[in-house]
Amino acid sequence: MNKTDFVFWEEPLAGYSWTNIVRVLWQNRFRMHIKYLPRLLYTIIMSTLFLPLRIKEYLLLHRRIKATVIEKDPVFIVGHYRTGTTYLLTLLSKDKTKGYVSNVEAYLPHVFLGSPKITDWIIGLSLPEQRPMDNVEMGIAEPTEEEYATGAMDKYGYYNGFIFPRNFRQYSKYCSFRECKPGEIDRWWRGFHYFLQKMTIKYQGKRMFLKNPTSTYRIPYLLKKYPNAKWIHIYRNPYEVFLSTVKFFREVFAIYTLQTWDDEDMLQYILRDNREMYELWEQDKHLIPSENLVEIRYEEFIQQPMEIMERIYGQLNLNGIDQTRPAFQAHVDAQREYVANKHNVDDEVIRKVNDYMVEYIRNFNYEMLTPQTAPEET
Repeated sequence: MNKTDFVFWEEPLAGYSWTNIVRVLWQNRFRMHIKYLPRLLYTIIMSTLFLPLRIKEYLLLHRRIKATVIEKDPVFIVGHYRTGTTYLLTLLSKDKTKGYVSNVEAYLPHVFLGSPKITDWIIGLSLPEQRPMDNVEMGIAEPTEEEYATGAMDKYGYYNGFIFPRNFRQYSKYCSFRECKPGEIDRWWRGFHYFLQKMTIKYQGKRMFLKNPTSTYRIPYLLKKYPNAKWIHIYRNPYEVFLSTVKFFREVFAIYTLQTWDDEDMLQYILRDNREMYELWEQDKHLIPSENLVEIRYEEFIQQPMEIMERIYGQLNLNGIDQTRPAFQAHVDAQREYVANKHNVDDEVIRKVNDYMVEYIRNFNYEMLTPQTAPEET
């Protein structure tokens, strides 16, 4: 038994409402492995303790939240999960003229607005010092994806697949909505917009930076609601992306899951979802007005972060660069000692990526690697 089997205080399900816990358990027919029972018990206890806070926030703030108008459409940071979106958002979060989703709002979306001191304390106790997949700092104020909040508020969350990996394909359909019924999409929309209304209140109407790789699939839906949104797309060498994603999923599944999973199935999910993400991106990105879109290459961003930040603010006509430039530079300087994970790109990886990501390799002008050995006969 792995030592991560005993980790239960980092379980995101603990921030779900009771009704949503029942929803996702029902979706999975209550299938879970007995060794993860402590995680479920922790979830039930924490969700029960949060109930008075949820009631308090609803009674005090629900009408105000529903009446909140989002006057400044968000800046969506998109691209695959392992393309540097976290580093980019962390840097952008230094711009105090904007807002962003932190770990507090993502993991406790029902109560952060009504009980900020309590939620900060609870999240501070439950978070590790660093993310397990890449050793990036993981404090309460560190930025993250709103997809965690989406899953906590309703069953329509892609990251619910981290908790129930045997049903991963079911949750993957909530990325593109292509297999969803209109009612499911409408319900997702109401939850997403409500969460954004809450963030608008927290940041007093400031424009929001929203980093969520699943938004890469959702351009038509997001543009319908937020037609003046800005978009930053970051892309990276596909072989590195695949290996980093495999590490990411293995680490996150081990900490979050209530089920065991098949590793080979997971690899196929990763490759299939990668391909679908970029098929839809290439299909739909023309819908974004050219002045509202900037695309950046991860390798260039890492080498010249300040130049890329200037480019982002200039192309998207965003305010705030002048007063934020010193904070950007300070963060860049502080990260110079950070060492990224190293990955071994072997022949098996090359074959898998070449089979699934050939269009990506061509579209983003990466070199297609060639396996050095012949494939084994089957």
